[in-house]
Amino acid sequence: MCSIDNISSTNNYSFIRPLPLMLFFYILGILLGSYLKFNLLTIFFIILVLVLLTIIGYIKQWNFTTALFFVILVLIGIFNYNLNSRPLGNNNIANYISEKKVNIVGTVLDKKCYPDNDKISLKIKANYIFKDSQNIKTNGLVLLNIYTGNYSYEYGDVLKIKGRLQKPLEPKNFGDFNYESYLAQKKIFSCLNVWMNKDVEIIGKEKINILIKSSLFSRDKIKEVLSKTLPHPYNYLLIAMMLGEKSFVPQEVKETFINAGVMHILAVSGLHVGIIAGFLFIFLGLLKIPKKVKYITIILLLASYVPITGFRPSVVRAFIMFSLLIIGRLINRSRNLYFSLFFAAFLILLLNPLTIYDSGFLLSFIVTFFIIYLTPILSLILSNLTGWLRNPLSVSIAAWIGIFPLSAYFFNKVSLISIISNIVIIPLAGIAIVLGFITFFIGILNIQIASMVAFLNYWALGLIVFVAKLLSSLPFSFIYTAQPSVLNIILYYLFIFIIIEIFYKQKFSLKVKTRTAITVLVIILFVVGLNLFLPGNELKVHYINVGEGDCILIEAPKNINILIDGGGTPQNDFDVGEKILIPYLRRIGINEIDLLILTHPHLDHLEGLLPVVRELKINMVLDNKIICDISEYNEFISIIKNKKIPYHDTVEGDSLTINKNLEILILNPSYRRKNICDEDDLNNNSIVVKLFYKNSNFLFTGDIEKEAEKRMLIWNEVLNSDVLKVGHHGSSTSTDPEFLNKVDPIIAVITTGKNNFGHPSQDVINRLKNRDIKVFRTDKNGTIIIETDGDRYLTKTLREKQ
Repeated sequence: MCSIDNISSTNNYSFIRPLPLMLFFYILGILLGSYLKFNLLTIFFIILVLVLLTIIGYIKQWNFTTALFFVILVLIGIFNYNLNSRPLGNNNIANYISEKKVNIVGTVLDKKCYPDNDKISLKIKANYIFKDSQNIKTNGLVLLNIYTGNYSYEYGDVLKIKGRLQKPLEPKNFGDFNYESYLAQKKIFSCLNVWMNKDVEIIGKEKINILIKSSLFSRDKIKEVLSKTLPHPYNYLLIAMMLGEKSFVPQEVKETFINAGVMHILAVSGLHVGIIAGFLFIFLGLLKIPKKVKYITIILLLASYVPITGFRPSVVRAFIMFSLLIIGRLINRSRNLYFSLFFAAFLILLLNPLTIYDSGFLLSFIVTFFIIYLTPILSLILSNLTGWLRNPLSVSIAAWIGIFPLSAYFFNKVSLISIISNIVIIPLAGIAIVLGFITFFIGILNIQIASMVAFLNYWALGLIVFVAKLLSSLPFSFIYTAQPSVLNIILYYLFIFIIIEIFYKQKFSLKVKTRTAITVLVIILFVVGLNLFLPGNELKVHYINVGEGDCILIEAPKNINILIDGGGTPQNDFDVGEKILIPYLRRIGINEIDLLILTHPHLDHLEGLLPVVRELKINMVLDNKIICDISEYNEFISIIKNKKIPYHDTVEGDSLTINKNLEILILNPSYRRKNICDEDDLNNNSIVVKLFYKNSNFLFTGDIEKEAEKRMLIWNEVLNSDVLKVGHHGSSTSTDPEFLNKVDPIIAVITTGKNNFGHPSQDVINRLKNRDIKVFRTDKNGTIIIETDGDRYLTKTLREKQ
């Protein structure tokens, strides 16, 4: 092992231990605040009393003064989270959310374009709301989504808007992106959608903040110059690299960058600030500008870049760090990277504690810490390599070690090639960003000369894309991973930290190191042994929330995965399979389906399966083999044939014994019908699956209606099931009383979403509840997971009913 005694002590975090401890207890308070709701005045009063006690204790030298101080930090975290995570004041616009349409007058603060969805999103400062013939003064922010194709609204415009205020969308499934939390970080607690131009009217202009106006102008001007001087898609690629706006970057380019492990160059971060700062140091140094003037100029220029990027947490973090380091040089103080990093995190979280849940903040902070912490150690380990390779390789490996669990958590994907790709692509990205800013400044004066500089950038950007494509196409360039738990992520970082502190720092005796090594090895073997030799004996049934559609995943012991239907959105471009189903499967570590069952070819059951059969390994498909004129169904069959997936049609009485504890019995359709186009016939010929696991059993009914239910009564006691997936989304045409008597479930699940069909029927719900059946609904509960060991049932839902 290599000693690190010769590493400069200027980066030794032991000298600033109070700061990370303060940050730790403050973050602990933030996390507690997300679960505990308190009266703000009460917490404030308690904090005030404890501060007074701490001051007295410090003067009188009480032994527990330090403990009091850390308790105060925890309470400040709780207080600050509660202060920022909910709308404050009776007149906040979020308090007027209702089912009725209202008129709002507000001012545009920011605009983002989303060409893929043909919409723009405006951040609106609410001024007035017209309700019940009253003009009520309001405050707070609204996210206005406009789907009219009109992009003419600008900062400072005063708009009169007609529409229905709504809460931000909640997550549909476990692990989904939390849009509600994301908007709360921006102090937005209500949304409004507009589809007609007449519902939005510009009625004036508000006095504008000149600093914000100049930042927005600079952002728009950068986009304008780059769009004029670079061809598609390189113009949008460079805009993303300079401003972080990825909306216009083609999806295939994004996927290439993700697989190559360099997606971070499209999300403005500390890397970009570092590139700009490095260029400014070189450029101003060549101009022979005095030291103090140079440093102050760099700070001011970096400060102007922060609002242009929209105050992204990673950019703010990098700006604070660079500013502290530059100020340290000005006052002749030795640099301390740990201090600047922890101070930046503390300041950002004080200003907005909800940033703790921002992926950009977490990735930026953790990766920067590991680069500072591990790079010197890795440089010593790789000391036999030449400097031009050793230094970037050390940084790249350190960053990869830091980002590994977070990449798995946020993206369910880990790039194995990123260590190499970053060494090659980051220098090219630095060149592209610098040339981009040169192009912008020249383009303000002369667009023709700017085009000549942009021509050089065309080759740099082309080389970046070429290298990313080449590396991402290599076998095993990336792997899909299940989403690790927060506890596992914490244990990973603790493990790395313990190994470094014990084995690479000369602080412990050989005896301590040996005992620690044995302990760590035993823990690893114990955890691995539990996973290998004590596999779970439970069966899990996931009723995945895909809106108005069916999608059911069965996780059986011994890694057996069965998927029944995949949801879909008829008359809508939203890709349920790509956006909901596949990410859900990836999050829980499923990349292979042993048995896929399509109950019938209606789009709200079929459409989401198309990406699944294209992208995942499927070992068998069951279908009722109805011939109908549905293009998506024909595509489904075509993919199965092209991939040579074993395919079987099925009728009642067919059974499949998967193992001694798990069996599937088909109860419908009663016979093969080759040409069916009638809607009712498609529903009533749905495959109905009875699943047996030890002493437990489930009934999955597809979209069958009363006709099929009556036909299935011949199964008598076989119909009896503990858990019933209610037919046809709880429609009034299904769940006949006689059929329900035969099934006699203890749990009923209704898979439904927002619809115009009246699903689920209140009569059906009443019928279920009158029999004391526990009813769960995906539209109310989100994802529903029922777990059984073969005797008992445990139900877990994303949220309680609303």
